[in-house]
Amino acid sequence: MIVPLSRLPLPRLDEMRFRYSVMEFATAIKPACFLHFLEERGFDAAIYLDPDISVFAPLSEVEAALASGASCVLTPHILAPLSDDARPNDLDIMRSGVFNLGFGAFARTPEASAFLGWWGRHLETDCLDDLENGLFVDQKFMDFAPAFLSGLHILRNPGYNVAYWNLSQRPVEKSADGHYTAGGPPLVFFHFSGVVPGDDSVFSKHQDRFNMETAGPAADLVREYLGQLATNGHARWSALRYAYGRFDNGDPILAPMRRAWKAQPGGANPFSSPQTEWWNAPSPDVDQDAGAPITRLMFALHQSRPDLRAEFPLSLKSGRRGFHDWFLVNGIREYRLEGAPPSAFTRFLARLRLALGRRLPRN
Repeated sequence: MIVPLSRLPLPRLDEMRFRYSVMEFATAIKPACFLHFLEERGFDAAIYLDPDISVFAPLSEVEAALASGASCVLTPHILAPLSDDARPNDLDIMRSGVFNLGFGAFARTPEASAFLGWWGRHLETDCLDDLENGLFVDQKFMDFAPAFLSGLHILRNPGYNVAYWNLSQRPVEKSADGHYTAGGPPLVFFHFSGVVPGDDSVFSKHQDRFNMETAGPAADLVREYLGQLATNGHARWSALRYAYGRFDNGDPILAPMRRAWKAQPGGANPFSSPQTEWWNAPSPDVDQDAGAPITRLMFALHQSRPDLRAEFPLSLKSGRRGFHDWFLVNGIREYRLEGAPPSAFTRFLARLRLALGRRLPRN
């Protein structure tokens, strides 16, 4: 069953499509998907699984918890402290959230509906991959679940949601008859977060605790999974562009533009044009220096990058000039602002070169 976005209860859909990257948008619509199946279609319960999860056995404990009156079932990232010096550590887990939302289940109960509505309202604007400011897309909000949901069931069976972050606590083993276990119980589902399609030398790019030589039978799971991806055409499907990655005229939507979108004037369709003149105007949020303007686009880019904020403090004239020069050389290249066919931003850069009276390095 395929459900079009137009069927979901998303009152600010156009804003969300523009505001979010593909990962942010895919996670931001989860509450609406749950509400669609529970309230519009009338299912008693709904279960979500990330696309990088493989299921090896029935989710019997989830079904039993829901049948016993649970309004929500979640799996914590870890069930005990991480005691070594590898990453991720306890603090990393805290930053990304207590529960891993590659899995989640909700029943059709009043408190679940209220919680999904609250979660969905936050995700209209706050589903950001922004660990620096305490947000990791949809996950951090679920830290409230034990306080907000009296019917929450925390699933502690180590066979559920096995992944790089908890493998040290629930090692995978393979029996003589070919069945897998995790920390003793049967493996129910494995979360292949951080694998690199086409490269079976990487166990998970998000950690340094395991490699393919030390992960044991879990490494075999990764190899089998990568083979399944290749067989099912991952190379083809992964090459498709994000549907909401460009303006209607073909210009790319840069990540800093998405973050600064609320600052743009008017209520028009945000995809209709890049509003180039507005983005290329000097930013009112920073002091300006003759010959080295900091535009709204440049300021949005600066605000999105901790490394740029540290290297070029815009409170100082030297920082503003340094960032201006960095943008004209490195920023243009890194963000691919100068390409073919010529875009409005390319024409702006040409005018900027002319105004500055100097020839700047090109790609």
